[in-house]
Amino acid sequence: MASVRFAWNPVLVDLRREVCPGARWMKQGRQWLMSDGEATNFVQAAQARLDYSRSQAQICVDGTTWVVGFVRGAPYRLLPAAIE
Repeated sequence: MASVRFAWNPVLVDLRREVCPGARWMKQGRQWLMSDGEATNFVQAAQARLDYSRSQAQICVDGTTWVVGFVRGAPYRLLPAAIE
């Protein structure tokens, strides 16, 4: 099971309902639990929908943050900041 988090965005909320209707909300961790396939489909669908609407968002899947939408090179992973 994958844990998925994203900032509230009406497009992503509707998309999550369409693509992953079986996902479970975990109030304790403030995250969605869905299968790995559903998480992959959600990120791909979010990329297409946000690119079309010329907006962008960050989606965190199992600790990996993805930048999706109308951004050069999207979707891509955000690298963690280097600690000096």
